[in-house]
Amino acid sequence: MRPRHGIALALLTVAMSAPHGATASTDCRGAPVADPAHRLHPCADRPNCVSTEHADPARRLAAPSAVDLPRLRAAILAEPRSTVIAEGEGWLWVHFRSRLFGFVDEAHFILRPDGTLAARSGACSGYSDFGVNRRRLERIFARLDGG
Repeated sequence: MRPRHGIALALLTVAMSAPHGATASTDCRGAPVADPAHRLHPCADRPNCVSTEHADPARRLAAPSAVDLPRLRAAILAEPRSTVIAEGEGWLWVHFRSRLFGFVDEAHFILRPDGTLAARSGACSGYSDFGVNRRRLERIFARLDGG
């Protein structure tokens, strides 16, 4: 049987040829992402997602103020196995991959015109994340606060 290097190379070429700043039309669960520059994608009913805008106080986080995009990007990329998958004017879409099993968590960050930061982070699969997404956002927010 012949190796399938051609297929892998074709997929890599397609992935790399996407324009910088291009938005994905769906999130990691396949749900459509209508407006990543202005609206956070909502969390599902599972306890594996947190947000600065979540209605449930147990799943809501307070974001730091006076954030700029270069500092935000640096704070995010300081996390191990983080990859910015799409970005635009004032927003970032990021994947974080777990070290042991390679699970993917997806985060969305928006810098609002009034200077506030909106953020959402959730697991792409599974039911519970055992607080991983909350702790990750807390570390990112601490870096932005100078901690």
